[in-house]
Amino acid sequence: MTISSSIAADFTDKLAVKIITGLNNFDIEQVMKMTQAAEIAKATYMDIAANMSIINELQSSSTIPICVSGISATKLVQCQQAGVQILEIGNYDTFYEQGRLFSHKEIMEISQDIRNLLPDTTLCVTIPHMLCIEEQIKLTHNLKDIGVDIIQTEGKSTSFSKNSDLSGVIQKAASTCSSTYAISQNSNMPIVSASGISSLTTPISFLYGASCIGVGNNIRQLNNITSMVMYIYEIKTAIECNRSTKREITHSIRKSSITSDLLSSIIRV
Repeated sequence: MTISSSIAADFTDKLAVKIITGLNNFDIEQVMKMTQAAEIAKATYMDIAANMSIINELQSSSTIPICVSGISATKLVQCQQAGVQILEIGNYDTFYEQGRLFSHKEIMEISQDIRNLLPDTTLCVTIPHMLCIEEQIKLTHNLKDIGVDIIQTEGKSTSFSKNSDLSGVIQKAASTCSSTYAISQNSNMPIVSASGISSLTTPISFLYGASCIGVGNNIRQLNNITSMVMYIYEIKTAIECNRSTKREITHSIRKSSITSDLLSSIIRV
């Protein structure tokens, strides 16, 4: 297994942050805003739809590593040929809304097809949340056996709870964190913990064995780049605080070491 050198260090240090634009999000303007925010806040990489127009736009204007998500081996191979370093089978939310579910067998078939075609490309696979924990662990082992590099866990839905209080925030992340913990205890594969993750639940994911967290909906719903940068920064601050680093870190963006020049440049964008 080989993880792309562009993201390997953050995975090794267990502090990687992935910004997810959405498998079915083809709004280039929104994707570009999220990408600019991710670059400014120094997120590890972007996760975007398998769309050549979006890929070309990001490659021409950004240096942040790109991951493309989808369920079609053909589309993912095309993205790799266009220069994408990281591929992911996942971000199933759109399909769940249509009543489409994914079995152990189907995930293995898609993964095997891609690995046969692209034996050296970094490949991440999302474990469907509807599988029981035992089946999720078994699928993880089977995916490792065919050379998958990274596993991603997911929750029931990013809209699982409508509550905005602390209990609601934790409820949204409970499913993916539970899967993260169970899989990490039974496998040494790097894990991305995604679905419902927020700045408050990010430390839980890492405590439960994640090497990376994926955040999408909480950023997509923000109106401007400044707000997106602030939110990503809060996530990174939560990670650093949880790691008890010697560097002085504050909990508030308003008291942070981000300079006024940087904030001014964000606002101008």
